[in-house]
Amino acid sequence: MNSASEAVRVSIGMPVYNAERYLAETLDSVLAQTYSNFILYIADNASTDRTQEICEEYCRKDSRIVYIRNPINLGAAGNYERCFQPATTEYFRWQNADDPIEPTLIEKCIKVLDENPDTVLAYGKAHIIDEHGKLLEHYDDNLELLEDSAAERFIHCLESIGLQNLMYGLIRRDSLANTARLGGYVAADINLIAELSLYGKFREIPDHLFNRRMHPECSSWDRKDDNRQKDFWDPSKRKLIMQTWRSIYEFVKAAITAPISWREKQIVLKRILQRVYRRRQNMMQELVDLIKFGLFKAS
Repeated sequence: MNSASEAVRVSIGMPVYNAERYLAETLDSVLAQTYSNFILYIADNASTDRTQEICEEYCRKDSRIVYIRNPINLGAAGNYERCFQPATTEYFRWQNADDPIEPTLIEKCIKVLDENPDTVLAYGKAHIIDEHGKLLEHYDDNLELLEDSAAERFIHCLESIGLQNLMYGLIRRDSLANTARLGGYVAADINLIAELSLYGKFREIPDHLFNRRMHPECSSWDRKDDNRQKDFWDPSKRKLIMQTWRSIYEFVKAAITAPISWREKQIVLKRILQRVYRRRQNMMQELVDLIKFGLFKAS
């Protein structure tokens, strides 16, 4: 337990939307952290269920919680940003409303970051659970990136990333602030994690700290449903196409703006070109769709 007079070093951003089913359980897991000196920003994306009522009830019980309600649904990308912007602390993490965490997550992650100034992200082992909290899988993210070379970390990240749980670890806020963070396009979290690898190392704590809940309402339930994914990331862009092009553009921008040498930038850009080649059919199809959509609108 931390002294109330100690400076707050950790902020947590919780984007929520119609989260009444799991919200109280998740909030309880956050508020029960052994490292207790944090501030929790909840950004409510214009929920229509009991989410607001639950959040306001918890605010009355715990002064560490700040509740923000959006007048309209900003999409996941906008809402993740909404709960990041107020944070000014040394460390930051995002927290999904349906993913309960283990009591020592912050304590163990902050220790790793304090002891390793070359590390920008610390995370623990993940369990995949179902809608009732039953264990489905011990998931290995396999993304401990300890290479000194930023380009090597970036390549390792792209080659190994799967079901992305890392952004729910603990991150140096200043490094995160220099990234593009989450844009309104499908799988923007993959871009974010790859970009963050250009700023420092990732260290994995060999303890179970995070629980990823899989249920029919979550965004990861059916990644092949394009319309569902677009609605999740930015509902105002449901007909948005050129998703692969946008992702590639963001990778290039990340490489150019990262605080790494020109030699390392060249290696990263070469790797991105290889990604373009492997996705050339998708990119060509997106160009065709763009032309068709343009002609349809014109008619």
